[in-house]
Formats: sequence, structure tokens, C-alpha cells
Amino acid sequence: MSQSICQFIFFRVKPSVKPEDPSNEEGYAFMEVLRATKYHSGFQSSSWGRTVEDPNTIVWVVDWNDAHCSTNTTQLSPFLEPSNTQAPTSIYVDLSPPVKCTATLTKNPVTELFALPVASEISVLESRQLSTDMINFRRALVEQLPQQAGPKSWAMGHVDRPGKLPHAKSPDGKAILHFFAVGWDSVDAHVRAKETDNFVEAIRPLREKMLSPIPGLEMKHVSFQMV
Repeated sequence: MSQSICQFIFFRVKPSVKPEDPSNEEGYAFMEVLRATKYHSGFQSSSWGRTVEDPNTIVWVVDWNDAHCSTNTTQLSPFLEPSNTQAPTSIYVDLSPPVKCTATLTKNPVTELFALPVASEISVLESRQLSTDMINFRRALVEQLPQQAGPKSWAMGHVDRPGKLPHAKSPDGKAILHFFAVGWDSVDAHVRAKETDNFVEAIRPLREKMLSPIPGLEMKHVSFQMV
């Protein structure tokens, strides 16, 4: 049976690419590339946004109704920052609860995107404990923080493609990724939540298991808008 999936694409554009400016030719051409994806088989919706941490870094999200669908990132080449050695990073995430990313992300004032890499060779018991730790982390923020202090939305899951990524700190040289997309009222709201005892205690077992961030997939905050 076909299964819907979210494709997250991370890349850095030239400062001259300004989609927000209707008179900017490069920005218009860039948006035409994003808009053209709606003609691809399996397309449902898409959204994009600049990261707070680096405004020239863009995250483009595409909802597909089949896990085997995708868009080719080579079409982004004319808009990429030439001095950036990091090629566009594309991951395909099976999120829980099953959501249309665009519908959820565009409702959040800001969304925290966080990829959690762990060693690919772990035991069944360790894998079960990791799942428990992630569920406990969600419960600590969604259920135990005051409503006004907690996240506005929460989705997490595993990265379906690529199944494994190179990681020098992993015993077998490879890592698997779990992914979080968490909505907040603001970046400051996320920062305040991180200072609570609930957060500190719940994140500790995850930090003990996680490897260092994979380049291009460090934590980011994005305000998404529809394509």
C-alpha cells in the first residue's frame, strides 16, 4: 500500500535570491521551480521558509502521497550560493502522527526542525528504549508543561530515505536519523521551554544516545509559508 511521506530539502541560496520581492527576477524564477513541483505525480502540497539561524538557508517541504515520490534537487542549482560546499540535503520522513506537513507547518508561527542521529547498529532492547525516551520527551513538553508554555504542534518519526548516513562518531561509521518538527509561538518560547526542569530531564536520555549533528541537519527554526 502506498504511504504518504514528507520530503525536507535544506539548501543555501545566493543573497540575491529574494522570493519575497515581487520585482526580484531570481526570486520569481526560484518560486517557479517550487511551483512546478505540483505537476509531479504524487504531489499533495508544499511550503518553504528561511531559517532564523541563517536567512540564506531555506527549507523546502513537499508532501507526497506515495513514499516513492520525490523531486530532483538539481533544479535548485542556479540559485545556490557558489561558495557553499554543502550540497542540498534531502530527507524523506515518515511522521507520526501522520500529518500533511504543509497544513501543519504553515499554521505554526515558527517550527523547530531537529534531526537526531544515533548509531545504526543498536540492539532491539536499545531501539525500544530509544522509542520510549522519545515518547517521554514528547509527553514532557506536550502534556506536562503549562499550555501557554508548550509547543503548538508536534510531529516526529524516522527518516525513511536515506536509511543510513555516514557518521565518523558511530561505531560502524553510519547513523540512522529520527526527526522532530515542533511548532512554537516563537523562538523565545522554545528557549524558555528548554530551561524548564521537564525539558532538561526528558532530553537527557536522548542526548546520551545521540551522535553529533550531521552537517546541514543541525537544529533550525523556520516560519513556513505555502508555495
